[in-house]
Parts: sequence; C-alpha cells; structure tokens
Amino acid sequence: MRIQHLLLSSDGENQIIETEAIESELVIPAPLSTATGSEADSSAGRRVAVKKHYCKGRYYAVALERHAASNEIDDIIDFMQPAPLDDQALKNH
Repeated sequence: MRIQHLLLSSDGENQIIETEAIESELVIPAPLSTATGSEADSSAGRRVAVKKHYCKGRYYAVALERHAASNEIDDIIDFMQPAPLDDQALKNH
C-alpha cells in the first residue's frame, strides 16, 4: 500500500507525493532546468522532514518546507484530500 505525503512547498506549489512507506524525510528532486534556461544538476535535491499531523480524527504525513500554522495545514488537507495514514503505517513508523 502506498502512502501519500502532503508537501507544503516553499514556492506555494503544494503537492501530494506517494511513497512505498511513511518516510521520516522526503527528498524532493530539483527542477530539470533553472530560471536561466541552463540544465540543473538532476542529482541535487532538497530534503524535507516529515511529521504526522492530526486533523479531524486522523493522522496525515505532512512535509513542511515552509512554516505553516496548524489551521493552515488543516485547510490544505481539506483542499487537497490526501489519504490519511492507516493504523499499520502508524505502527511501523
């Protein structure tokens, strides 16, 4: 079963990233090209810590690349509707 991680990105492009298991840290790949049009180092990426966030009786895997208040995270969960963590994923993490 795949686990959905909600990434609150610093560029405002929040997204859901699926992995095989709950991660303690996500590695977000760098864009393939830079603003100048040159190729970026595809091996470069950024690491974002993942935490469990409690919202409406369920836990979600949330990676915060920027500061977000708890109620803002709740609103983004409501908007993007990632799958909550199941009991098995919580036990294994």
